[in-house]
Amino acid sequence: MMNKKISYYKESGSYHAPSLLISVLFLISLSLLLAYLYNALTLVMPIIYINVLLVFGIGIVLGYSVLVLCKLSKVGNYKIRIGLALLIGIITLYFQWSAYIGYLINEGSHSLESYINSLGWIFYDSIEKEVLVELYHYGAYEVFNTQVTDYALFFIWLIEAAIIIAIPILAVFRYVPLPISGTYNKFYDQYTLEKDFRSLGSGELTALRIHEGPAAALQEFEGGKANRHSKIKIFYLPQESKQYLKAENISIQRGNESKTAVDVIVKYLEISTPQAKELLETFRHRKDGFQLL
Repeated sequence: MMNKKISYYKESGSYHAPSLLISVLFLISLSLLLAYLYNALTLVMPIIYINVLLVFGIGIVLGYSVLVLCKLSKVGNYKIRIGLALLIGIITLYFQWSAYIGYLINEGSHSLESYINSLGWIFYDSIEKEVLVELYHYGAYEVFNTQVTDYALFFIWLIEAAIIIAIPILAVFRYVPLPISGTYNKFYDQYTLEKDFRSLGSGELTALRIHEGPAAALQEFEGGKANRHSKIKIFYLPQESKQYLKAENISIQRGNESKTAVDVIVKYLEISTPQAKELLETFRHRKDGFQLL
């Protein structure tokens, strides 16, 4: 019965095509540059442990870039976000290999211009393919004074590929969507009520109680403790007929405010515009900045 009485915000599944295209072009340019810089650094510091850290660094930069650009582009489609993360991971891996083989062919003097000009090597008979085969059979570095070749080398390549491709995808799983107006193609403004309410229990029960009368329900809630309380956020766009409410339990470790746990109890409960307006008129509040991540 509860699910029939209350509703929550759901992503529309839409996206703004021009913004998405710009984001894709930016990510491709970023991956092109990252791959080139990565190989330049590994040439200067040919230490496998540092190389591994650099690979993780590439994945993390790409992951956060995908998160930020998907939000700025208002991509309200989960599959597109995953697809974009997968695409950019694969492209970066190809760029990384193009730069690496180019450095080997040019004996460490691979310019950015020649790197870009050689990117099509996979589509025709090229010296890059021959170098790749030789790398597989003879290797390019040692681990514990042992030359790494054949299947062992291929396994290392697979791990490297998995890191570059998987991290952006894992980052998308952490994506926190914000309510977007499909009619006006803009984000809802976010407001946080300044009162610290008591910690809340069951999400469904809390949502049902608030839904029946948000302002009256919140006025009945007791105040919370300094280190354990809940915060209420209102997502409000005056011209829309639907507004949204979010409730979070906050736990702060005594003596260490940096260790704060946030547990979302009610996520984007749908309320009416008059109800949202009443909440903002009843409680002191502050307008929050835009949440990129």
